Amino acid sequence: MPSYDDAVLERAFGDLLQVLSQPANLNPAQSDPIFYFVYRPEQILAVKRRLASWIGTLKNKGFEPVRISLGDLVYELIDRSGRWAAWIELEADAEPGDLNKAIRDVLIQNNALVEQVATRIAKGNDKTIYLLTESELLHPYYRTRAIESALVGRVPHPIIIFYPGRRVGQYGLHFLDFYPEDGNYRSTLIGGLE
Repeated sequence: MPSYDDAVLERAFGDLLQVLSQPANLNPAQSDPIFYFVYRPEQILAVKRRLASWIGTLKNKGFEPVRISLGDLVYELIDRSGRWAAWIELEADAEPGDLNKAIRDVLIQNNALVEQVATRIAKGNDKTIYLLTESELLHPYYRTRAIESALVGRVPHPIIIFYPGRRVGQYGLHFLDFYPEDGNYRSTLIGGLE
């Protein structure tokens, strides 16, 4: 028998499909087609388990979903920075805040994280939908709204950001349920109201 969490996630995914079925919602000429799929942080694993099935459903609906792991992008940028060895050596004696700042610096230098996302979403066709997953791995270095803000006018294909947190009203989100409410999201929020 499906649990309450299962029903909540499936209902939210049904709402997402309904939004995606409206061509006007996907038109980048009207506004950047960015959507937040919001779920409670304790549902992270349940969302990961469903992702392959949801991708299959999107394909059956005629979309070409492309998954972009924000965690993988963070790892790639850190790896390219050449700082791993130094950080590992310093880790035992360094303050966690100092290491977090160093990682954050890698992600924001030359807008590196945003540019990685922008490069990947520039490809595709009118059926492509990008799924930005593992946004929880941005903590404590970065926020998804910073990515959204930096991509204004550069979103040629729909993006669904999988967002663990809590929704507050039409535009407010609590990232990971412990950051203060940020009421400045202007994209469509789906789920997160149970």
